[in-house]
Amino acid sequence: MPNGKILSPSTLALALLLASAVAVPAALAAKTGFSNHDAKDPIEFSADRLEVQKEGSVAMFLGKVEAIQGDMTLLSDEVRVYYETGAKSGEASSSLIGSVTRIDSRGNVRITSRGDTAEGDWAVYDVGRQLVTMGGRVVLHQGGSVVRGSRLELNLDTGQTRVQGMASTQGDQRVRGEFTPATKTKEGTAEAKPAAPKKN
Repeated sequence: MPNGKILSPSTLALALLLASAVAVPAALAAKTGFSNHDAKDPIEFSADRLEVQKEGSVAMFLGKVEAIQGDMTLLSDEVRVYYETGAKSGEASSSLIGSVTRIDSRGNVRITSRGDTAEGDWAVYDVGRQLVTMGGRVVLHQGGSVVRGSRLELNLDTGQTRVQGMASTQGDQRVRGEFTPATKTKEGTAEAKPAAPKKN
């Protein structure tokens, strides 16, 4: 257990303000649930337990962690929040007020935003770059498509995603995907039909 102060669950409702970031105009961004994310929104955390390190400006949330920022929700077993308090070099601070620089999540990580979902064993949110990196058994759900791999990079500004392959029973390292063709509606417009669940 890290050295620090343990707070009761009743104190876990708090907001940590993220550093500002320049957003790509909506017309240039990909139309996904993860695009055009507003990094200036505060983040609300809740968990079974919170531990704050006296040095290093780190807050650790443990047990059924939920973090909400705007339209995006993160669920995980454990979350470490790294933030800047404005304290001078060499000074210790146990304050939770500051700009978040990184959020590390481990155990049953699930991130959702406007209907899209990304799942993995761990995730790192680099706030300054607006980049989420996930690893382990990664599954990305976007619309009617499902993509599986071992590593996912998700740009919360543009919505661009990059998935690396995972080992299979054949010994290869390939990305697995399921995509559903669009079907015509009565009005003649196309809409995607959700992909059927994959049998394990």
